[in-house]
Amino acid sequence: MSDAAASTLFVGSISPGVSDRWLVQLFQACGGYRSFKRVSKAFGFADFSTLRDALRVLSVLHDLELPSMGAQRNEPRKKLIVRADEKTSAFLGEFAKTMVRTDADALEDAAAKNRVDYVVQAMATPNAEAGDEPERFEIPSHLKDLQEDEIPEERRSDVISEIEKFRLGAVARDAAARRRELDMERKRAAALAAQQQRASSSPRVAETPETPDVDPEAADEAAESARRAEEQEAHARAARAAEAEYEPRERARLERWAARQPTSDHTAAHAAWAHLTEDQELKQELFWTDRRRWLATRATERTREEVADDADRACAAQQRAEAERQADEFLAQLAPQGLRPSGAPLKLHVHRHDDMAHPLAHMDATQRAAHIDGWTREALWALVPLWDTLDIAAFRPLLDCGIAESFGESVPDLVDAAMEQLEAHASAADVADVLAPVLDDDAAVVVDTLWRALLVGRPGS
Repeated sequence: MSDAAASTLFVGSISPGVSDRWLVQLFQACGGYRSFKRVSKAFGFADFSTLRDALRVLSVLHDLELPSMGAQRNEPRKKLIVRADEKTSAFLGEFAKTMVRTDADALEDAAAKNRVDYVVQAMATPNAEAGDEPERFEIPSHLKDLQEDEIPEERRSDVISEIEKFRLGAVARDAAARRRELDMERKRAAALAAQQQRASSSPRVAETPETPDVDPEAADEAAESARRAEEQEAHARAARAAEAEYEPRERARLERWAARQPTSDHTAAHAAWAHLTEDQELKQELFWTDRRRWLATRATERTREEVADDADRACAAQQRAEAERQADEFLAQLAPQGLRPSGAPLKLHVHRHDDMAHPLAHMDATQRAAHIDGWTREALWALVPLWDTLDIAAFRPLLDCGIAESFGESVPDLVDAAMEQLEAHASAADVADVLAPVLDDDAAVVVDTLWRALLVGRPGS
């Protein structure tokens, strides 16, 4: 196992309302912090630079009682759980046996404990909800450039220990300098306030005539009013110019329209027909007045329409025959001649039934177990369980047992996170992504067992 893998720790039982930035402050106070991944509200994983840093975090932060914050401030406190998985714990135990502890290590642990206590006190203050943060214990970037590979192996542990002590000292000196600057600023502000108070309480000397003060806001408002008036006048001038240009064109258009109006003869003809009503017009139609003449006139038009209809029917029949011929040729290419002893073309019937949408819908638990026996992981994860028929809470013991067997002990926060995915009807890959940071490669094995039980419909499958 590499040092990077061994320096990743599980952080669980996080108090309600505690944000990532406060947890990062706690990790930075211990030293060697690299990154933090929040998996859910209750737990996550933190990475540290060295094995010494991981051991220090385990000793300082484990069982640390954190206050609830934000809207959940009234909820009870919880003790922080910081631990490693079974493999990492064994690796850290072997490293702790071979590590030579010095007085500098004890001083570093004590300093980390003091800084952590300071952060916890800041979390408990009312200002913490307003966004105020404690001092950041960050290592300057110019002290992070030295690589361990550049140090001779026989002196590497001593050099790294001295560098770490120098870093902690630099952080402490920076914090003290910031506190001194804040104290000086507060003293300056208090002295300035006292001076202003004395000046206001002292008697005034004879005032000399002064020029009247000019209100800058009034001057700005007057300038803005003048600008708006000028802008409105410019718009009015532009509108008048556009109207003067448009008026001749509109007058010419109206003259052309008047020239195209009907003459007096047309008007007289229109007036002659204006008095006719619908009944009067119908009485003058040939259909009503002389049906025989209307039928003789209509016969020619009817014959033409019938000829056109017959031509359309013949064209449609020809197109249908051509489509059937092309379909027969296509089926003949797909099916060998031996499958068609009569020589008749094959007919393909496709029918979909909603009851066959899920392959396990009409099977009982025993038949389902036999059906999916031997399936690969890809095929198993691709099949969706019948969520509507499952009691998801009944599968929690199976999930808890699988996690405990892989991790070495039960992790309730991880079980809760995985159960949230199941309640949301997530895919098997999504559940594996939640378990992977803790269980590594064993996450897929746990999901295989869980998903198989979900597909069968029994937690014991």
